Amino acid sequence: MTSSPGSELRRLRALIADLDAVVWEAEAASGRFTFVSQGALDLLGYPPKLWTADPSFWPDHIHPDDRETALKEFLTSATEGRAHDFEYRFRHRDGHYVWLRDIGHVVPDHRGQPHLVRGLMVDITRQELTDERLREAEAMYRTLVEQTPVVTYLEAADGSNATLYVSPQVEAMLGYEREEFTAERPLWPELIHPDDRRRVMEASRHADETFEPYDVECRMVARDGRIVWVNDQAVLVRDEEGRPRFWQGVWVDITERKRAAELEHALEAERKEAAQLRAVDEMKNTFLQAVSHDLRTPLAAILGFAVTLEREDIQLHPDDAKDLASRIAVNARKLDRMVGDLLDLDRLGRGIIEPNLIETDIGALVLKLVAESDIVSAREVSMEVEPVLAEVDPAKVERIVENLLSNTTRHTPPGTRVWVKVRPQDDGALIAVEDEGSGVPAELRSTIFEPFRQGPEGPDRSAGVGIGLALVARFAELHGGRAWVEERDGGGASFRVWLPRRRPAP
Repeated sequence: MTSSPGSELRRLRALIADLDAVVWEAEAASGRFTFVSQGALDLLGYPPKLWTADPSFWPDHIHPDDRETALKEFLTSATEGRAHDFEYRFRHRDGHYVWLRDIGHVVPDHRGQPHLVRGLMVDITRQELTDERLREAEAMYRTLVEQTPVVTYLEAADGSNATLYVSPQVEAMLGYEREEFTAERPLWPELIHPDDRRRVMEASRHADETFEPYDVECRMVARDGRIVWVNDQAVLVRDEEGRPRFWQGVWVDITERKRAAELEHALEAERKEAAQLRAVDEMKNTFLQAVSHDLRTPLAAILGFAVTLEREDIQLHPDDAKDLASRIAVNARKLDRMVGDLLDLDRLGRGIIEPNLIETDIGALVLKLVAESDIVSAREVSMEVEPVLAEVDPAKVERIVENLLSNTTRHTPPGTRVWVKVRPQDDGALIAVEDEGSGVPAELRSTIFEPFRQGPEGPDRSAGVGIGLALVARFAELHGGRAWVEERDGGGASFRVWLPRRRPAP
């Protein structure tokens, strides 16, 4: 069953009326509209008769910035007999502009010459606004990327180290053109300082394998040879399905920060060195004062006793002469011990002393030493000694115990009780000399074994040279052991030395 021409015409008109667009027809030569669909009213607010009645209606309502281009495209395509497709802004009846996409084709006459142009106007305002916003966003992002004082880059996430994009700041930072970074062969790994390259490449490989954020500091060599410190940070960008797309990162020039840190480090080192020099100077002065006192005291005694013996006008009883000679010997031994300590400290500092190791019962050695020593002859000494066999230098162990005893008697009042202990501990021997004196302040315990460091003065106001405990520590270290001080249970000081059974290999 066929439909009548009238019904077909009505159907066509209904179809045109329902379109969310403007269907139109115009003369090819003049551009005058001969037909405009009802969509013109719905879409742009103007009834069709206004379009067909006034030949200048259409161009007059085109945005001034788009008018010349739109008219030229329409007339040129109509004259040449080809289709057109262009976009422009058209003023709505309420004053705002609507973006239109205008699509048309030429209908020739019986001679084949352009006669009519028929077309369609479609509202693309929403799409155009979206595109405009996208362009604005891209422009803002590009401005942000290319104006900030950092280098922004995109790198392939396939482990190839290929640079997909790098911002213009790289030219000022490193002196290379952007195109050199995006060439087929990755450039940036070659610019890393040789001392940093291995570390950086390992971090890069780790990031490619784990997709974890990347953050390293390294030196890069600019084209002119400058060393530029760079903080390289990057994060992985994924697509909508979660697949890795590329690394997005920045290079931040931290050269000035590094230089400031280096200067601060140098200043701190200078401050420490100056403090050490001041400390050395103070120790030197203390040492000279102490040595002057400790040397002069026995020298004065020796000299006084010797002069007395030398005088012919005094008749000394043999017992008195023997006593003076004994006193000379005691003070001479004191001098000898002091000079020996100084020489030993110097030799230890230069590393020219080696222990003469002999398997020794340290307990028996300490018992014998204390029994024969006159250092603590006026003190009550309690011995708590166990036999402990160890390979030690007996002479050095005796010096350790002698200096500990001398230190105790020097810094405690007469009559203060003293304990000497030897026992096995940690596959070695622990030697302890303890007293019930005032103890050692906590702030001095870490420095009291340093040369020329002195604890509180003793009752006789004789601070000593300050090398006795230093020798204790050095002799202990010579055996592979150590020395320290702690508070004694019940009050007082407990000076301790641990020596291993066998000296470890140097």
